[in-house]
Amino acid sequence: MLESLRNAGKSWVAKILMLLLAGSFGVWGIRDVFGGFQRTSLATVGGQTISSQAFTETYRKALQNLAQQSGQNVTAEEARKMGFDKNVLDNMIQTAALDAQAAHLNLHISPKQIVDDAMASPNFRDTNGKFSPEVFSRALAQYGLNEAMFVETEMRNRSRSAVTGAVGGGITPPRTMLEAISKYQSEQRDVKYFVITASEKDIPAPTEDELKKQYEATPAAYTAPEYRSIAVLKVEPADIASKITISAEDLAKGYEKFKRDYYSPEKRTILQISFPSVDEAKKAKEKIMAGTDFIAIAKERKASDADITFADKTKVEFLDKAIADAAFNLKEGAVSDPVSGSLVTALLMVKKVTPEKQSTLEEVKAELTKRLQAEKAQDEVQSIYDAVEDARAGQTKFEEIAQAQGIPFLLVSTVSAAGLDPAGKDVEIPDKQDVLKAAFESDVGVENNALTPKDGYYWFDVREVIPSHLKPFAEVKAQVKGDVVQSKIRALLTERASKLVASSKAGATLETLATDNKSTIKTAQGLRRNEVAADFDIPAVTALFGAPENGFAWSLEGDGKSARIMQSQRVLSTPFDPSSQSAKELQKTLSEAESKDILAAYLKALQNQVGVSINQALWQQLSGTQPSS
Repeated sequence: MLESLRNAGKSWVAKILMLLLAGSFGVWGIRDVFGGFQRTSLATVGGQTISSQAFTETYRKALQNLAQQSGQNVTAEEARKMGFDKNVLDNMIQTAALDAQAAHLNLHISPKQIVDDAMASPNFRDTNGKFSPEVFSRALAQYGLNEAMFVETEMRNRSRSAVTGAVGGGITPPRTMLEAISKYQSEQRDVKYFVITASEKDIPAPTEDELKKQYEATPAAYTAPEYRSIAVLKVEPADIASKITISAEDLAKGYEKFKRDYYSPEKRTILQISFPSVDEAKKAKEKIMAGTDFIAIAKERKASDADITFADKTKVEFLDKAIADAAFNLKEGAVSDPVSGSLVTALLMVKKVTPEKQSTLEEVKAELTKRLQAEKAQDEVQSIYDAVEDARAGQTKFEEIAQAQGIPFLLVSTVSAAGLDPAGKDVEIPDKQDVLKAAFESDVGVENNALTPKDGYYWFDVREVIPSHLKPFAEVKAQVKGDVVQSKIRALLTERASKLVASSKAGATLETLATDNKSTIKTAQGLRRNEVAADFDIPAVTALFGAPENGFAWSLEGDGKSARIMQSQRVLSTPFDPSSQSAKELQKTLSEAESKDILAAYLKALQNQVGVSINQALWQQLSGTQPSS
């Protein structure tokens, strides 16, 4: 596996990190090779055991990795709902099976080779370019490894790689497959079409029995979601900053503390013309002194105004110290003597000077006041948090806490998990997504921990749960009628469109059908499979590509009031070129897919061969689910 890791990570540090993450073949805990675990057997694979402690540690590391990759914290419960714990156990079982097969094949990796590779790695060298045991040990310690653990782990990974590489590597899909898939993917079509329409007046009015049948057949469409009444209390620096008084003494101290932030260094607009030599620069300076305009000299050298202008620059913004010193020693309007910089020889002219400025306390008073208020508010937030937690411990209501502390309080009477009220309108809630998620995972009477978005605290209390329920027929009758009407219109359009396409098979042309239906023929070119185009949605494109060249097809429009009758025109495919970039990418994709399929089948067969047994009772304690094996 070292070769694949070398290609993927390009560094030993990356390889070490990959060893620690639960991936396709997790390594932590298999056969408890690192010791220290109580051997409570969760699974046996051949003659090896996977302990519950080993699984728990691997699962924890996998969750950490998942959080790092997604950028969001994932709870163990959320991960279990996604089957993440089952995947981790499956990976550990696969790894143990590979170890068993490597042992059966008597595969042996020399520890010396691994040590030699480590010593040859530039990542473990000191400043003199020699291998450093200290650098090596520090790198391993960063990921919780010692030298023996690293060597043992790398030996196992190389043995596993030898097995999997022999099974899934080097598969090349046949040219006929590549050509067929390439033709399918690159196919384009032109089309002629017209549109037919229908409305409520074209269908019989729904009967009472039809309405009730619709209501009873699709209860989910008329079921109100669960709603909750939620009280929200929050404190953020912005909520209290404006209420904090900043004294004159505080302002004076704050000004001294942040004085440099209100200082603007001198800025200059400099014109700079570069020359290949000091002599040429001197000649240009003589012409300027004789009356030639500085800009004219620049234009003689084919430089534009923008090329020579450095507007409003501080001294430190000039990377060349010689140029900077000369530019900031000139008076406004003056032209320098030739300046020999580290990269160029130049003439400089000072176009504008903006003097340095230290803003006074009076000038920055308003801005500084807000800054000090925000700074003190950070400390005040923590004090309010402590006071709120004390009050909650005393069973004080949110409303009373908000009044006592002078912080915002909100009572949301009814809101769904989607953040809508019963009328379907959006409900305003601070930190809405996190508050709703937490509130719908809690219940009435539960004392919830404070949420900590950004730099504040949010508390919430579920006051009432209104269960999901089927709305009474009378309440949703108008909605039911609309659904039945739409269904009938779609059925009518389907019937009409199907008959029109059937007529084409009897010899009717698209033009005749369009004329009979008082519709205008339109065209579209270059439509591609599974791609949305102007005026062509995916159902229409799918129907079109399901017809042969010059064949007819139909599809319902998204508005529910019309259908499209189409005739496929030209069918084009890009000629297959095996040397093209797209063909190479397709071959790579197919090769990887076939390799994965073969490897997956091999691993399944290997597990059956060595024998896998899972302690179902222990697994249920750990995850609450039944693994299939």
